[in-house]
Amino acid sequence: MTGPAEFKPATVDLIWERDRGRCAMCGRWLVRMHRGETWSVHHREDRGMGGVKRARKGQVQPRAYLALAANGVLLCGTGTTGCHGDVTDEKVPERLGFSVSRIGIRRPVDVPLKHYLHGWVRLDNDGSYAPADEPDEEEMAA
Repeated sequence: MTGPAEFKPATVDLIWERDRGRCAMCGRWLVRMHRGETWSVHHREDRGMGGVKRARKGQVQPRAYLALAANGVLLCGTGTTGCHGDVTDEKVPERLGFSVSRIGIRRPVDVPLKHYLHGWVRLDNDGSYAPADEPDEEEMAA
């Protein structure tokens, strides 16, 4: 069973197809059955300490978008190795879009990402993407 901020299997399938089974940062080919060993799905906007609490019956989860496709990209490695480790350790410039601030000014669907295969794109929650312009300094400060 997945938690409220974890990517459901169907969402992982959307992300896998969009990223074509390759690391979105370096382009390395990934082996589907080795998830957790040699690759992972990175949350662009981090779940934060404690993650997301489950919504009570009849309530909408305010950060439910954390488990949607626009917030996930395939990265080689784990949270401590490979490209995923580099993003986690903040070795990758925020302007590339692999990390989205948790302060909530912009959501992952609004932040362009420099994707290895697709170039500058905005990711959609349905697993698709649209071309985007490279953000300028003003846009990154917003």
